[in-house]
Amino acid sequence: MNSFSPIWQIGVSPTEIALYPLFKNGGEMHKHDPVRQLSFIQQALSQSRKPIGFFIGAGCPLSIRVNERVEGGRTVTDPLIWDVAGLTKAIAAQLDGGPKATWEKIVGIVDADGGDGSNIELLLSRIRTFASVAGAGEVRGLKSGELIALDSAICQIISREVTRELPNKDTPYHNLAVWSRSIRRERPVHLFTTNYDLLLEQALEESSAPYFDGFVGTRKAFFDLGAVEDEGLLPPRWARLWKIHGSLNWRLEKNQTVVRSDQKNADQSYLIYPSHLKYDQSRKMPYLAMLDRLKAFLMSPSALLFVCGYSFADEHINDVICRSLESNPGAQLFGGLFGKIEDPRYALARQCALETPNLSLFGFDGAIIGRNPGQWVSDDPDAIPMAAGVIEKVGADINFRLGDFGALGALLRNLAVGEADDGTD
Repeated sequence: MNSFSPIWQIGVSPTEIALYPLFKNGGEMHKHDPVRQLSFIQQALSQSRKPIGFFIGAGCPLSIRVNERVEGGRTVTDPLIWDVAGLTKAIAAQLDGGPKATWEKIVGIVDADGGDGSNIELLLSRIRTFASVAGAGEVRGLKSGELIALDSAICQIISREVTRELPNKDTPYHNLAVWSRSIRRERPVHLFTTNYDLLLEQALEESSAPYFDGFVGTRKAFFDLGAVEDEGLLPPRWARLWKIHGSLNWRLEKNQTVVRSDQKNADQSYLIYPSHLKYDQSRKMPYLAMLDRLKAFLMSPSALLFVCGYSFADEHINDVICRSLESNPGAQLFGGLFGKIEDPRYALARQCALETPNLSLFGFDGAIIGRNPGQWVSDDPDAIPMAAGVIEKVGADINFRLGDFGALGALLRNLAVGEADDGTD
């Protein structure tokens, strides 16, 4: 069995993967049928016994457009919440004083080390690593106090930027929430997300879809590792919500206890992207438990995970996904990409799909299925009744837009209506 290896361990650069011509193999072009894939997906999503999960990435809030206006004769909108790159730009623009100077130093260090200085999660990880080892001295010319002040300033900006509410109940998030409770299930729906926002919580609650997120209580809900590890004892009609990178309403109280609360006081710090937490501090930390839930789900017999809005840029998560899929050939992952399959942003996603036969990757123009890259080709793309926008004809070409969260939400909305009409158990 071949385990997932980072690019630098297999001697292939990101540029080489980004530019590799996927659609050629010995001069012949692979062909994938979007109608066939969609038919299988519809059947799988209509089952009550199969373990089904969704992985919601930072690209999903981009499908919710707000602030419509006219600029230069064109109608433009803004995303409800920026993706990682947009959030990083917003943070850079709002920092000032000492934190701004420290930020510029950190970005320079990350860029000089070959990292991505436009990725706030990578920057936060580096800031916290430096702060943890600086002590009374310095690391790369930075003092612990400067780094801690920058960390706090960044988290405050993130909190402001992602504290948003869905504008109405007709969103892809609500479609997902309604679908999750549309039939009586033998297995719960698992919702994984790397996002810090509370959009999933809002949609689930407004749709009267019960869920469990690992915390128990009301005023200062505490993280209950026992309940997380025994979540199979909870009612299957409760969705499971696992926030892999932390949440706006997670707090570390007095540097000891993790709570979920809408209130924040001076004794609490944010738990946003808590990758810096040491493994030996406690396996009770939510970050580690959430990753364990992802692994446990993918190890379930016949598990099916749909990924949307995630570019596979987090190699730690990729490692958990790919190793679990290799260990459980009966599980399947469908990864939807927003854009073309050969987009350089998706180099790591393509690496995962080319090495893992039960990881299928869907771009608008083509896919990697069973490790075979190819373009979408269908004699009859209208063969299946479906939500508008999932399969589109663009001239002579076919677009399969499962990586568009809006299109995925429309598909789930149609399925929820059909399942309710059928009264399927």
